[in-house]
Amino acid sequence: MSKADHRRSEIIRILMESGTAQIKDLAVLLDVSLMTIHRDLNDLHDQGLVRRIRGAVSVEKSMLFESSYLYRARQHVEEKRRLARAAAAHIEPGNAIVWDDSSTTFHVCDFIEQMTPITVITNALPVMERLRDKQDVELIGLGGKYHRVYNGFFGIACERAIRSYHVDVALMSTTTIQGMSLYTQDEQVVRSKQAMMEIARKKILLVDESKFHFSALNYVAELTAFDVVLVSQSVDRDIVQNMKEAGVRLELV
Repeated sequence: MSKADHRRSEIIRILMESGTAQIKDLAVLLDVSLMTIHRDLNDLHDQGLVRRIRGAVSVEKSMLFESSYLYRARQHVEEKRRLARAAAAHIEPGNAIVWDDSSTTFHVCDFIEQMTPITVITNALPVMERLRDKQDVELIGLGGKYHRVYNGFFGIACERAIRSYHVDVALMSTTTIQGMSLYTQDEQVVRSKQAMMEIARKKILLVDESKFHFSALNYVAELTAFDVVLVSQSVDRDIVQNMKEAGVRLELV
């Protein structure tokens, strides 16, 4: 993560905790000039993540904000790590895997050594940055148009690149689950996830408890389309029971 990205992530953290902050106070807290803070805030505003209010700034609570990588990366970290550890147990050395842009699957990076040698194909910039110097990891970055909110690559070029491969495993998460279906907010993200599912022999979905508390616009797939659905034990028992009755192949983590 670059210094600018780290600062902007810190700004989001501060605003999530306090709701609103004075711009001059942010400059002091982060030990940078007002000019630098204004550049950071302009960038976050352009992404639809913050709102300026007469010398102050607040988070812009919206689905766009909740979809942003800066926000998602700070949510439910320990829960995501448990899911990632369980996902890693399903991957064997020598596998080729396609890896989506979610902040949940990112944590599989922490367990990469137990899976090597391995081929990783991904559109997620944080995964590329984390794995680029790892030995025994053949890293293939998917091209396309960079999307700053999701911190990954999407679009027609990305989808074509995905479909040029055939892999052992697809690692995925989603914005939300409604009923027995996956949804996410952006059509480009939907298409990349669907393409990843098409090329994978085995599909693994990681689901933390928060996925059942949001809504999103665009349909991705059915839960039953996955070979393994890893679900946090904190998920409501009635939801888990409904998933089992619907034939979802789930594992509680």
